[in-house]
Amino acid sequence: MLILAGAAMELLYLKSPNAVRFTLLTGACLLAAGNLGHGLHIEHSPSTANTWAQCLLVLVTTDIYWNSAWQKLRSPQFRTGLYLAQWIHVYTQVREQLPYRRQYAVPGFVRRHMGNLTDQDVRLWRLISATAIAAEIALPPALLIPQTMPYAVAAGIAMHAAFTCLKPRQLITFSGLTVGTYLAFAA
Repeated sequence: MLILAGAAMELLYLKSPNAVRFTLLTGACLLAAGNLGHGLHIEHSPSTANTWAQCLLVLVTTDIYWNSAWQKLRSPQFRTGLYLAQWIHVYTQVREQLPYRRQYAVPGFVRRHMGNLTDQDVRLWRLISATAIAAEIALPPALLIPQTMPYAVAAGIAMHAAFTCLKPRQLITFSGLTVGTYLAFAA
């Protein structure tokens, strides 16, 4: 029911192509639930052995993270921190004129101390950009290792909370679904 509600929200409200694709892939993975030893097929009766769905969710989530990291690595503007520095700077300047301005959650501390486009601000955003790329690369393997999983879950939740602060209308459902797939890594 949760997947169907998320899919309905994505398809009818947010119109974010990546989130819609992710929601549909997640739903498709859950439909293919079955016992790993019996082959990939759709069962017509409920099953408690959903290892195929878990494997597929792990693969889809890994693909989402690694594709995102690849796109960020290929973007000189993101890698240098300039994209995030400019985004926060412009947001700080025009936030009162934005529609739906109350739903943005960029903390005042960030706006005051990192939203001025100084060399120091750009260097700090470069560090944050590199951290986001490294986290997206490291998170899927770290979620698979039992010893690092609790830390990876905490890091993933923190990362998605930060993403959601930047673009809440576009990312809240996507972030919720992505963090929800962490359960598939545990099984």
